[in-house]
Amino acid sequence: MQELKYINIKDKNIPIIIRSYKSSKYLKMYFKADVLCVSKPKYVSMKNTMDFIKENEDYIYKKYTAISKNKEFKLKKWESGETFSYKGEKYTIESEDTNEYKIQIKFDEKNKAIHLSYPVELDEIERKAYIDKGIKKILKNNTEFLLEDKVPYWSKITNIPYKQFKVNDATSKFGSCIPSTKIMHFSSRLIMLPEDKIDAIVVHELCHIVHPNHSKDFYNLVKKYIPNYDEINKWLKQNGKTIMF
Repeated sequence: MQELKYINIKDKNIPIIIRSYKSSKYLKMYFKADVLCVSKPKYVSMKNTMDFIKENEDYIYKKYTAISKNKEFKLKKWESGETFSYKGEKYTIESEDTNEYKIQIKFDEKNKAIHLSYPVELDEIERKAYIDKGIKKILKNNTEFLLEDKVPYWSKITNIPYKQFKVNDATSKFGSCIPSTKIMHFSSRLIMLPEDKIDAIVVHELCHIVHPNHSKDFYNLVKKYIPNYDEINKWLKQNGKTIMF
């Protein structure tokens, strides 16, 4: 289970996760929503890692300050009053601890709410980890169900055949395609987006089967079926971080 800690930089108490990987060749840092993530090779000591962080304090502070101004970009703590994007709408989180031994997650589409209950003995980090896992499973199932209709539909409309599509918990991109195999990959978090954005992503990946690049011909083909693609693409770039939790 990942360990969430905090680091103080100037007047900010910044959440941070440090992970070690055998495959890492160098120190790397990035923000996942408002959490600073640092990955390091196993042979790099924590002292050297903290020195690396200290050397980049100005960048970290500036980046965190910008991110923290937008509540939508913060990682969910799964507390009552937080909001969550689902099918392009804001759902309010209603959370409570109970004496039950298991976590329950219920999406209430009528009232646009997500009801969460969890064992009272769980601390904040454990609660987040278990709820994250449960939410991811629900999103994956619901995205797969949605794409079982959408991918064949758009394949027929565009007359672009595909072999298979797969759904995974990607957060860096909404979709990808391997043109040579005609296999597409989609983020399980598509179900969080408005439907017209999902349509554009599906068409985008299908068109890569014809044009395995981002050439003018590729975009012309996409816009043949999604005329307002530029507008949608701009929206995705501006709002893409809302899928983080």
